[in-house]
Amino acid sequence: MTNKSSYYCVAMGIFGYIFGVVYCCTLILIPVGIYCFIGAKKYMDCSALTDSQLTQQKKALVGYAVFFGIFAFPLGLLAIAPAYYASSNQISVTDVGTSSVAQPGEVETQTTERAESVNPLSDDETLEKLKHLYEEGLITKEELNRATEEVKNKQNPQ
Repeated sequence: MTNKSSYYCVAMGIFGYIFGVVYCCTLILIPVGIYCFIGAKKYMDCSALTDSQLTQQKKALVGYAVFFGIFAFPLGLLAIAPAYYASSNQISVTDVGTSSVAQPGEVETQTTERAESVNPLSDDETLEKLKHLYEEGLITKEELNRATEEVKNKQNPQ
């Protein structure tokens, strides 16, 4: 298990498949059963993701949590756990090149320099990317402001 909610995701997948079979047996609710199968598959796939990858799937997890909350009430309560963990800011992101763990708000200049040397972005692209990360909820307002200042200072060194 590779993320904080892997066990919840596996349980959601198993129960999602069970609810899907039950709904398909009623014949009238076959479309709901199909969505249960799709949601169960999504949760099973999410059980193998890292916390960082799970965060990127947060919209889908919240959507399926709402779906299961409406059409399979007790299962919807279980579906909230992976969506909560994906939405929390308690996730540590590790750098592939090192074994250290980045703390929230910590800027690793070595990683930034390495990323710039591989694929340099223009300052406008960088600002747009930062804005997108903030809108997705992956960085805080303070981190956005600090990074924006760094880009502007890089443009106009004093």
